[in-house]
Amino acid sequence: MSTWDISPGGVRDVLIRTQKAAAPFEGQMTSLNSALEGAATESCSEIVGSALQGFVDSIKTDLQFVFTRTGACMNAAVQATNAYIQGDLEMAATAQRSATAAPDASTMPGRGGGGPRAE
Repeated sequence: MSTWDISPGGVRDVLIRTQKAAAPFEGQMTSLNSALEGAATESCSEIVGSALQGFVDSIKTDLQFVFTRTGACMNAAVQATNAYIQGDLEMAATAQRSATAAPDASTMPGRGGGGPRAE
């Protein structure tokens, strides 16, 4: 017996909120890149340009990790929830098959009607 207690609707709500929170990231990254390029150009300074490039290089891996991890976590949550739901459907189908495999009550002895009654 599984000890999992997943609310598919609750998972969906969390994923929707997470997607809404993550949606602006791409635009924010574009704005950040534009601002950094503008700052480097407007400064007319090789030192400032190098410092900004160093800053970008220092955060690039961390930012990629955050975006990759966020996407992977969301996909995994969807897959896990779908597997959980599928398991429920499989259990329901098994129960249905078991119910239809039960003997016809009219052929059973006793009060089922088909055979002698047990006294």
